[in-house]
Amino acid sequence: MSKALQEKINELFDATKDLRNLEEIKVQCDRFNEWVNTSTNYSHATLGTKLSAYGFYKKFKSISLEQDKNAVSIAKHNADGTVKGYELKHYATVLCGLDKEQWNERNQTTRVIDRLENSTEIDPDRYLETTGKLLTSEDPHELAVGLIAATGRRPHEIIARAKFTAIADKPYHVMFTGQGKKRGETPVFEIATLYPADCVIKSLARLRKEPSTIALLKEVKAQFSKSETRQNVEIDNRRGQSLRRVVRAFYGDKGDNTPVLAFRHGESQHNNKALRAAYAVLATERDCKGGYGAKILHASRILGHFTPEKQDDRVLGKLSTSVGYSDYFVTKPVRFAEVENEKVGNVKAYASDLEKIKELQEAWKLPTQRDVMRRLLMEAQYVQALERELVEVREKTAELQKNLAISKNEMDQLRLENQKLRQEKEKMSQLHQQLKEEKEVMDQQSQVTDVENNGDSRIDNLEIQMAQMMAMMQQIISSGSAVKATVEESLAPVAARKQPTPKQEIDWESIPNDQLKGMKANGAVEEKIYRAFRAIAQYNDSAPSNDDRWYIGSTTLSQVSGCNRGTIADWIKTHELTVNDHNNKYGLGQYHNKRHKRIEITDLIGLWEKDDFSSKVLPVDNKSKKITSLPVSATTLDIIDYLGSHPNESVQIKSDGKKLTYERVNDERGHMKAARIVETGEEISA
Repeated sequence: MSKALQEKINELFDATKDLRNLEEIKVQCDRFNEWVNTSTNYSHATLGTKLSAYGFYKKFKSISLEQDKNAVSIAKHNADGTVKGYELKHYATVLCGLDKEQWNERNQTTRVIDRLENSTEIDPDRYLETTGKLLTSEDPHELAVGLIAATGRRPHEIIARAKFTAIADKPYHVMFTGQGKKRGETPVFEIATLYPADCVIKSLARLRKEPSTIALLKEVKAQFSKSETRQNVEIDNRRGQSLRRVVRAFYGDKGDNTPVLAFRHGESQHNNKALRAAYAVLATERDCKGGYGAKILHASRILGHFTPEKQDDRVLGKLSTSVGYSDYFVTKPVRFAEVENEKVGNVKAYASDLEKIKELQEAWKLPTQRDVMRRLLMEAQYVQALERELVEVREKTAELQKNLAISKNEMDQLRLENQKLRQEKEKMSQLHQQLKEEKEVMDQQSQVTDVENNGDSRIDNLEIQMAQMMAMMQQIISSGSAVKATVEESLAPVAARKQPTPKQEIDWESIPNDQLKGMKANGAVEEKIYRAFRAIAQYNDSAPSNDDRWYIGSTTLSQVSGCNRGTIADWIKTHELTVNDHNNKYGLGQYHNKRHKRIEITDLIGLWEKDDFSSKVLPVDNKSKKITSLPVSATTLDIIDYLGSHPNESVQIKSDGKKLTYERVNDERGHMKAARIVETGEEISA
């Protein structure tokens, strides 16, 4: 479940990191909370701990936070409940991590409903007149607001991204590209314009050629060269205040009794979203004569909310976003606005060109030759736009080729370094094998030396004892009967003497956990540590990846068994081969457990439950699937420990030129009871 939660956190972060709108962020948070509440059993407190452990809050702290765009100010309180300050938090950290009841309470809002129930009328003539003035302005901020009001596009789309292309026989429509908030998609669709398309295209060209606009785009591109989304956010931030000032100055501000555009319900001042909502209702009322549903669908298309490549009823849910822009209405007809009539000039042409103009006039079915010239100019602008796009594509292609060459060089260098590392690894492996063989030879020599020394020592002791016994015999012969009695008593049979009662052996493995936990005897302590080792090893064997596994050392064994680290260190030294073999099997190093931040191993592995520990051990088939060779120096205890922690393996030891194979023997409950020598059938009790 931990891996699934980590994946959902990453999905939520990727889906919301570039969003700057509460409604859009809430949609993603709603999906996340729904998954948590239906697919997990975390309590509210546990979920908060898990989110923190998997870096949920740390991820969203790395995002640039903006008040009322992607973040909200939350009050911080003292112990007595008084407010000590405020902290800016990302919407996702506020909206996620809630149980079903809390989530339902948080989602109960009527802001959009209140706005729709308090809709406001627009005078289309006043709105169009004001928009026409702004389209002819020389001020770049006023010109940008005029384009927003006439096309319904967002500020960063008008200033940097939008491209308008004329459509034949549709003088009040253009093909639009450059929509924001699509996260990798590049839709191209038709939109309406409240003023003639050629006027809008010319006005956009004037805005893009304005020096301050050119400087702004250059600075933003240099600042965020790798993220177009961050560029869009920066453009909105740097031009937002100036554009809102123009909206309030021309369309109405606080205290204005007769504004061109009344405030939307719940809004304290005008902004560019109000122009977008006004554009949607005016363009829809002018061009769509269908019913209510057709008008909502039309508005959703020109706003860019509903732009599927294939028509499909399953995506009609996106129309709900367009409903939020439907709080304006009109009762007067919306006219096709005209630009001021321009003076007619004379253009001289060659006779052959004039004939061509007449042919085009007839083919295009235009009323005058002036209309032919205008259309030719519009198509020339379209060609220029295509040429600019071609230049941009070539520049991007050249940049990509350059980056590709750099990446190729880096890959070549990495291959060389990788080859060197492999060679060094092979050398290290050979050196390690050589040292291992030398160590085995030294261990064998040490054992031979110990045996020789022990033999010499025993011979010396026997000679001393023989000398003492000879002296005693001489004394007995010369001492008479009294001494004889004493000697006879001293030489009485050993069987007649009182023998000490043999100490009873305890089967520690059969003692349940709840009894073993409080025992302090040496055998009990060793059994606790051994059970802790088996519990961690079994957990690692069933874990899906190394991110979930634990390095077995004195710390983890102490936490699970409850024994002191000094005793555990001695146990690890005795069973070093078994412990190292398990850690090496998964490549677990002594610093591996640092990745388990804020997670205790006892939260995952509980040893001291009231049920018998042995009941948690799965039965093991006596037939081993793998034979592992152990060094000659391995003891019988090492063999038993290895078979106990590797239920599906046998071990083999070469001694005096012979190979002996040891396999695990289980009892009826699947516990290991002995190790059997395959070649002789002899069993060694575990």
